[in-house]
Amino acid sequence: MTDGSQRYPHFSDDYIERWASPGLWAQKTLHGAFDECVAEAPDRVALITKDRRFTFREFKEASDALAAGLIGIGVQPGDIVSVQLPNWPEMCFLQIALSRIGAVIQPLHMVFREREMNSLLNFCDTNHAVVPESFGDFGYADVMREIRGQLPCLRSLIIARGSEKGDGEFGLDALIEEGREHLDRLASVQPDPNDIFYLNFTSGTEGNPKGFLHTHNTLVSLMYMGARAMKDANAGMVSLACSPMTHSFGHFSTYQCAMGGTAMVLVDRYRPVDVLELIEREKVTNISGTPAHMLGMLHHPDFEKYDTTSIRNAGVGGARSSPDLIEELNQVWHCKPGNTYGQGETIVHTRTKPKDPEEKQRNTVGKPTFGAELKIVDPKDRSRELPANEIGEICFRGPTLFVGYYKQPELTAETRDDEGWFYTGDLGFKDDDGYLCFAGRAKEVINRGGSKVYPKEIEDLLAGHPSVGDVAVVGWPDERLGEKVCAYVIPNGDAPTLDDIRAWCEAQKVTKYMIPQYLIVMDEFPMTPTGKVRKASLQEDAARRAKAEQGGSAS
Repeated sequence: MTDGSQRYPHFSDDYIERWASPGLWAQKTLHGAFDECVAEAPDRVALITKDRRFTFREFKEASDALAAGLIGIGVQPGDIVSVQLPNWPEMCFLQIALSRIGAVIQPLHMVFREREMNSLLNFCDTNHAVVPESFGDFGYADVMREIRGQLPCLRSLIIARGSEKGDGEFGLDALIEEGREHLDRLASVQPDPNDIFYLNFTSGTEGNPKGFLHTHNTLVSLMYMGARAMKDANAGMVSLACSPMTHSFGHFSTYQCAMGGTAMVLVDRYRPVDVLELIEREKVTNISGTPAHMLGMLHHPDFEKYDTTSIRNAGVGGARSSPDLIEELNQVWHCKPGNTYGQGETIVHTRTKPKDPEEKQRNTVGKPTFGAELKIVDPKDRSRELPANEIGEICFRGPTLFVGYYKQPELTAETRDDEGWFYTGDLGFKDDDGYLCFAGRAKEVINRGGSKVYPKEIEDLLAGHPSVGDVAVVGWPDERLGEKVCAYVIPNGDAPTLDDIRAWCEAQKVTKYMIPQYLIVMDEFPMTPTGKVRKASLQEDAARRAKAEQGGSAS
């Protein structure tokens, strides 16, 4: 292993052998797999922006030069490099360059401002930070300059699309140019596939985000095999990822390109019309994003003005997908997106496949994939495995399991056992055919007079109402029952009334205690930086409203 072995947790030799021996770990680094791909077709187009194209040869030359430039300013194996960049080519160059150096990339969400930037970089003990001079209407570099004195571990600040203005600052373009003359530096580092190279954080829907650590083997192996298979099956593939590369879902889109030898269109800021224009212009075949991204395009008033018939595959992830969205994607683009379940800690746990029965594609999140194992246990007694159709805690075991939480060994120990099982904190059940049915987070379950109500089941039901654009269900505190069901709705056109919602549920023959007793109409939901509804904020809002109602001031 390279330097950093004392800073991070690591797998035992026995654990490494467990996955390497059957070939479930490819024993490749990200940059090593990328180099293979470049050698196969160096002049094939790799990256596409509105303004230019990069071939795989140019992609490699820029990332190699950047790696050499970074070594020149003191970036070392095991260093944490926090990167706050939009979906620019520079982000792709950094992903490969930092892998080649043996450094750890730590993506930082673009929506974060001074408070979050300061807190996260201090927690990470970040050694180097990369930010744009500015993006949109925000000056990222100036904010970093202001807080730099509060970051004792930060040794350098690297400015993308800008230039240095003080000691310890470096322009990213200048590093690439300097590195082109010093490629010999790359011979000094030889990263290992079992090195930590990725640190990102859970979405924080419950607060207190946790930093999960991955090695090349836990990430690259799955994506290398998937990228190669997809390349062989999809000649002329052109992908476009709507999700930001600071989120794992968007970050890994580069891996598809880098290891599959396929072209990727970069969108630095999601605007439905911009995406639709690029789909038409570049004949995009594979589109990926969150449900919100997909709905933003499909329901845009100008959707029919653009030719999107080139789309052959749609990948939806990062948040819950309703059965109606899956059906709409099938109708519009004649593709069956895989309904996927996973976490940052596990990457992909289960997935539906195009050949699965339609009912399974709509109502389940599939079966375990890529060597993964699944079991459901009693949350109060994890030693007791539950039978089919009984809801319990979802447990994962497989080759994509993260190494551990950064600086939180006690939390890591709480989430796994000696047999390699990871306890997700999510609830679900296996049906009679072994498909996983996701029920939600344990902390989101509504306890109504002793009856457990699972929000996702109601959300999927209400998503089919013609006046419901999006929906989130939480518990409303109640002195007598404990909690009642409250639906937060973003309307599609005219807002539905509570009577409308209740009539809809009754027409679907829903159990009475599952029918919402409160309806809150909103223009937008509070969201995490990764595009998930922040349920904790809605729970807090419901608690405030319930308290006001008890005091006689609620409407």
